[in-house]
Amino acid sequence: MPTITFHRALPSTVPMMVMAFGGWINAGEAATSTMKHLVQHLAASRLASWDAEEFFVLTQNRPTVRLDAEGIRELQWPQSDLHVWEPADGRAGLLLFSSMEPHLQWRTFTKELLDVAEQCGVHRIISIGALLAEQPHTRPARVTGRSTDPAWQALVERWGIYRPSRYQGPTGISTVVLEAAAKRGMTHLSFMGQAPHYLQGTANPDVIQALLTMLNRVLDVDVNVSQFDEAIKRFRAECDQAVKRNTALQDHIQELEQAYDAASDTPQRAPQDDEEPNPARLIQEIENFLREGREGGSRPLN
Repeated sequence: MPTITFHRALPSTVPMMVMAFGGWINAGEAATSTMKHLVQHLAASRLASWDAEEFFVLTQNRPTVRLDAEGIRELQWPQSDLHVWEPADGRAGLLLFSSMEPHLQWRTFTKELLDVAEQCGVHRIISIGALLAEQPHTRPARVTGRSTDPAWQALVERWGIYRPSRYQGPTGISTVVLEAAAKRGMTHLSFMGQAPHYLQGTANPDVIQALLTMLNRVLDVDVNVSQFDEAIKRFRAECDQAVKRNTALQDHIQELEQAYDAASDTPQRAPQDDEEPNPARLIQEIENFLREGREGGSRPLN
């Protein structure tokens, strides 16, 4: 049974792919939201999609029912979509891949994705993600990076965001894809945003802005990242309001702020790409507060 549906003819001269996965390294929904904004900004066209039934356990990642503009119910399945951006002015294009992390057949999924990428001419991959970290919501989100491409590696070192990986343990699909890509001779660059560990599950426009800023620096995409400024202000105000309920959390955030400020001019340890921190002081009420605000009709964060 075919697992890929092609929506148009494949290009053959697209040298680079950007990819993001939901799940393991998508803290604050930052990676997939960043990709969504990039696809919309570039008006990229849908190139291919993967059959959800082949790679997902649908009782864990269920399809959803939505009403369209005319009030007609439509069924939406978990999406694994590849878009393409081909600038009219002759600049190099991009493949843009976004998916939830599949539950099944990782090697098959990886091979199919890289086979298509190779056919399109891809030889460099940018992976974006986000982790829960010791990051205060009151400070700009940090991003770390590293690359197997010498030119990209020189950039991340010059920017002071390079962090070597010493992580050992369970890993995510992005690592599997990048390892397989390396065996095909492809180089890669990984950007990892840092989201506050005490805000699990909360959409975070600050990390989205930080990731898009990094993509602006390495790609000729010219995303207006200032569009997130107001959303970030609202996000921080909501968090500040919630923090007032708990003095222990206030103290913890002050400690994070002090560590953040002290590290601003010196190298610091950052969580590795697949590391899931074990925050000992997660505060459930801040999540409840933010969730109640959404359900009460507050404006979205992104």
